[in-house]
Amino acid sequence: MFKTIKAQIIFSIVFSVICIITTAILIAYQKIDIEENSKTGEIIKGKDVKGIDLNGTYNQNDLEIEEKSVSLAKREIRYFQISGLKNKNIENKINKEIEETALNCYKDKIKNIDEVVNIQVSMWEAGNFANTISFEMSYYAKIDNNEDDFYQGVLGLNYDLNTGEKITIDKIFTSDTPIENVLRNSAYYSLIKNNAKENLAGNLTISDYGNIEDRIAEIIHKYKSGKIKEFYYTPKDISIIIDDEIINVNMEEYSEYIAIYNRYISEESLYENNDIGMKKIYTLSKRNNNLFYYQNYQKENNYFVDITIDFQSASTDYFAKEIVDKKIIQIENEIEKIKQKTLENTNEFYVMNYYIIIYTGEESSLNETLTSYHEIGNTYEMTVHDFEENIEPIIIKYNRQQEIGNSANYIYDFSDMLKLEPQSVTEYYNPNTGEKIVL
Repeated sequence: MFKTIKAQIIFSIVFSVICIITTAILIAYQKIDIEENSKTGEIIKGKDVKGIDLNGTYNQNDLEIEEKSVSLAKREIRYFQISGLKNKNIENKINKEIEETALNCYKDKIKNIDEVVNIQVSMWEAGNFANTISFEMSYYAKIDNNEDDFYQGVLGLNYDLNTGEKITIDKIFTSDTPIENVLRNSAYYSLIKNNAKENLAGNLTISDYGNIEDRIAEIIHKYKSGKIKEFYYTPKDISIIIDDEIINVNMEEYSEYIAIYNRYISEESLYENNDIGMKKIYTLSKRNNNLFYYQNYQKENNYFVDITIDFQSASTDYFAKEIVDKKIIQIENEIEKIKQKTLENTNEFYVMNYYIIIYTGEESSLNETLTSYHEIGNTYEMTVHDFEENIEPIIIKYNRQQEIGNSANYIYDFSDMLKLEPQSVTEYYNPNTGEKIVL
């Protein structure tokens, strides 16, 4: 009996000691975590909104964006106005603010217009997605002297289309973002790039790293003090404007902390129409829906369509226009056939991918005017599994590699996976008779 009690007492003492040691270790680790976070001045919070889904898609807003121009004494001003919101009060508010900013953006630096030769104000659509819109506005003014002196400035206009209110830079990020690390790394690489110069061998070199660390500390201090007001964003990156210097934040690198894709999404549509913006574009890529005569982009469960017709002939070129119209009908009929096939076999996946350019002009080899038709692309059939595992990653990578605003033909090469290459066809016609010409 005594031995049993003694054993129980010894066990209780040992167990208590183990518990005390374990608790002390956990507290120590927690203290280390707190100290590490306090060193950066950051408070770790729960995530208030999701970051970017790297395998996801987004929709462009169904807005019309129209360029306006104003010519005044010594001033040429171009800016955008939006239309298509259901709420016209919000639409008018945004348009009024954009116009007023365009007409006055240079006045902080240029107090006397007689000091300059002219002022040029321009605007660029940076981002138009997820119920937000972002513009970059810039101005340039040559000073009226014998030197090469000038004024210039850049600013950003970013709006929540639900309310018409301006988006502040903190809303771009999730609440748990390690913002100091993001700013420190982004600022470092941006400043290095900005200070790089090309040497005689054609390589970029940095001659002076002198004040980069001080500049980074200054940028972080300005952010924490709420003094960073100017920025704009694309679906790929954020450009922070500080003292006319651009700090670029790569969204892919910090995808889990970028909130702009999800923060302002609403259950009900904000727009009068639903067929203006492109739908289901891959995240971290940007597509321009008004560069070409015809674009057909569709991404659904069992098919992916990416087709472009680049029609460069004049409106009086009736023969070329006839070719284009017939081709569009053919394309859309083929898409309908593919849709029907997917209904019959849900395990199959189809990719329809073509770039077509039609042009009437001088053919140098024959010294006569011909209509040329050039087509590259193919239609591919595979399983849904093959598409998701092998083909879709190629499409996503290609889209993300394209530069903003470029006119890429978006022809994908799946030959390594499918052993089938894009096919190329070139034909020439006499535009007056419609006769096919063999060169």
